[in-house]
Amino acid sequence: MLKKLAILGAMSIIAVVAPIGQTTSLASPVIFENMSGKWRGKGLVKASPKGKQESIRCRMSNKPDGSSRIKLSGNCAVSGFVFSLNGFIEQNGGKNSYTASMFRSLANLKQSNFSGKRSGTRINFSFKARDRVSKQNVEAKINLNSKNEKAFDVQISRTDPASGKVFKVGTITFAKR
Repeated sequence: MLKKLAILGAMSIIAVVAPIGQTTSLASPVIFENMSGKWRGKGLVKASPKGKQESIRCRMSNKPDGSSRIKLSGNCAVSGFVFSLNGFIEQNGGKNSYTASMFRSLANLKQSNFSGKRSGTRINFSFKARDRVSKQNVEAKINLNSKNEKAFDVQISRTDPASGKVFKVGTITFAKR
């Protein structure tokens, strides 16, 4: 169960985000219109470098909140455990700078807002969290890769508290419902 909670902590951050789909330098209603709607995601994730991969499934519903912010909500399931997600992605004053906030308690984050930089159709977020099993600090990265307005994937990696090395938690592929 503790390993499942570690997976869920990483997943709660990533499962609520959606594709960017545009390469303009400023946020616009078009970008957040592309991000809005209902999404389904599935993939494989693991809690540790040598851990067993487990199937994850997500459903999201995203709604624009002005021209530079989108509200995100949904649910994900790993090994029969379902958890809810709520948050937002917002463009900051800088043309490629974004902030996201997600469900802090489940993810065991050390910070509730975390920042990201956009490059083309990718936003790379990074944040600090505490590993649920070892209680040690870990650093995580979430890469949102827009394929088009109907599909995207989320790649998650983080440090292993035992070795300090980065490992790939997994990838979740989303499609518009």
